[in-house]
Amino acid sequence: MRIKLLKDRNFGLLMWGKFISLVGTQMQNFALSLYVFKITGSATKFATVLMISMLPQLLLGPIVGVFTDWMDRKKIIVSMDILNGLIIGVYAILFYLNGGLSLGSIYLFVVLLSLISMIFQPAIATVIPSIVKKEDLVDANSMNTFIMNMGNLISPMIAGALFGLYGLFIILLLNSISFILSGISEMFIHIPKVNKAPEEISFKTFSRDLKEGLSFIKNSNILISVIGIAMIVNFVGSPLGSIGFIYISKNVLGVSDLQYGIVEGVASLGMLLSPIICSAMAKKYPLKKLLFYNLLGTGFLIMLVAIVPFKPFLNLFNSNFVPYIALIVVNFFMILLMSIVNISLSIMFQQTVPLNLMGRVNTVMSAGCMATMPLGQLVFGIMYDKVSTSLCVVISAIIIIVSLLAFKNTLLPKDSEDRELALQV
Repeated sequence: MRIKLLKDRNFGLLMWGKFISLVGTQMQNFALSLYVFKITGSATKFATVLMISMLPQLLLGPIVGVFTDWMDRKKIIVSMDILNGLIIGVYAILFYLNGGLSLGSIYLFVVLLSLISMIFQPAIATVIPSIVKKEDLVDANSMNTFIMNMGNLISPMIAGALFGLYGLFIILLLNSISFILSGISEMFIHIPKVNKAPEEISFKTFSRDLKEGLSFIKNSNILISVIGIAMIVNFVGSPLGSIGFIYISKNVLGVSDLQYGIVEGVASLGMLLSPIICSAMAKKYPLKKLLFYNLLGTGFLIMLVAIVPFKPFLNLFNSNFVPYIALIVVNFFMILLMSIVNISLSIMFQQTVPLNLMGRVNTVMSAGCMATMPLGQLVFGIMYDKVSTSLCVVISAIIIIVSLLAFKNTLLPKDSEDRELALQV
């Protein structure tokens, strides 16, 4: 991982803009989850918020992907960041004037932010491979992840303290400012224009370009496999990360907002280490192997998470201190492994997909990978309220491990393929 990449003006501005907006967003997501739990006390209702936030991308993502391949991507990311800041600012004012937000208004809030993210993400995904040389992609993605994870490290602890002292308003205000600053910094990035709209925009040209993206995915065995695995892993793993950990922390262990912030913050240390580890490993081992073994390791770590809320284990101690520390340690290693998986996927995507197809391929893949998440959030949200927490976590682990073994032949190439892929990286 080469720090000197930050000396490049375009890459440095991109990292700065992404960092400040990420810190604000992570603080907001953290505080909003605590706020919803505070006003509802229900994992099921919290799950519905998460589920609704995903629906726009699932339903409209592939359509939007075609337009992002036609439009100026710099204008997209700048305008969407500023629009995000304005919407969040309006909600901060509404919160201040009304003394809070209703669950219905939160539903509308997350849908609006999801619609903006649906347009923003496929555009921003093309920026790094557009401004960085192909031989620098591993280091650039590792540096990007390292900087973003710095934000993930400090955000929960800051948000936990601010939410406990001042509530949601100050966090909404700070996030509004962070998005506007991010949009301003992105104005000065030079992004080569590798895409353009067709001379005649019609349903026929739209359909043709959408089919082109779908055909590219269909003809790539590794992309098809990634979508299949992601659908299964996201169905069971996403509810654990977004609902399970906060449910175990708040409802089972009874930790404070600040203590939960520490759980998230320490886990982010694993995210900080992951780019360094992945940068070294990706140059020695095929990306497919990194995906398989790190996902398999995550499955077994989830098994350990199930022990924390297990009543016989809790009864061994007079306080929640040891189970709390155990949750922190296991979560740290889970995040470490999953971060390596995400970096590997980013590199693989950028090496595989042509720049002019990235918008539509990205949105179709994202929709496919996320297709099962809303159902998973709802199903496991109800399960966390109705059945044993440990049983919910064990079910998640078993499904992940079994599904990975089913895809083993696809993800673990033969020795000859190993050498070829290692040379490509």
